[in-house]
Amino acid sequence: MKLFKIDEHKLKSIPSTNFSYEREMQNLTENNMTILLGVDFLQSEFTVDKYRLDSVAFDSDTNSFVIVEYKNNTNSSVIDQGYSYLNTMLNHKADFVLLYNHVYDKNESKKFFDWSQTRIIFVAKGFTQYQRDAVDNPELPIELYEVKKYKNNYLTLNQIEKSKIAQSSRIVDKDLKDTSKIDTAKEIKLYTENDQLVRGSQEVQDLYQKLKDTILSWDSNISLKATKLYLGFRLNKHNVTDIEIRKKQIKLWINLKKGELNDPRQITRDVSHTGHWGNGDFEIVLKNDDDLEYILSLIKQSWKKAIQTEN
Repeated sequence: MKLFKIDEHKLKSIPSTNFSYEREMQNLTENNMTILLGVDFLQSEFTVDKYRLDSVAFDSDTNSFVIVEYKNNTNSSVIDQGYSYLNTMLNHKADFVLLYNHVYDKNESKKFFDWSQTRIIFVAKGFTQYQRDAVDNPELPIELYEVKKYKNNYLTLNQIEKSKIAQSSRIVDKDLKDTSKIDTAKEIKLYTENDQLVRGSQEVQDLYQKLKDTILSWDSNISLKATKLYLGFRLNKHNVTDIEIRKKQIKLWINLKKGELNDPRQITRDVSHTGHWGNGDFEIVLKNDDDLEYILSLIKQSWKKAIQTEN
């Protein structure tokens, strides 16, 4: 990825520079983890069993832990290290629960967390084609992010997107032969958009597609994050709306606090004091597209608020 500066209608390339050491990359990420990765930082250099994990974080969307590792070189295998760390976490859940309770001053048990959505993130200045190919499977709980530092204090972070179709045979046959990796793979489940879609009738799927197409058309930076409970539409790690697919209807939540949404027709339900899956204080149930345009106008308010928050 090249970075340019506009100077009197001309583009000037901003040269990249190396991180002085891996810890510099780690410090920058840990200090800005919510903005960069959309997860909350818990602890640096967390020791469990025989491993020392670079960073441990928590994903409040999925209620699961995230391990973040940093690479200032491209020589190591992300598959082997990733599964070793994930397996260690699942075999020492109590250590991570204690960490969470200490940081947030809580008293949660292991049942509070969704261990099936645990994942590991590798952050590096670059990845080899072999490393990219090795994790190019949406069923693998491993994500790659390339970070580049530029002169004049600029920084870019780019997630290496995976193919939509899993290459399961290539990964399972080659990389999941030992027992520890197989046990880890059985417990962890990465959810996709299709896991939600198959729950709905064809009419509901068509309705969802209309919602999705319109929301994504607003901003090329809006991304889709699939969880076990809902599909989250996010702008720079900030959820705009969350959608749950049911057999005969769609339930969605608008991520605004009570008093922030202008809903003159009052079709939303106030869930600010009610347990619910998605983010935000407003809930809507859709069974057809009769009010689709109006509902999209409500969601758009959340999108505009997300833009203001990032700026």
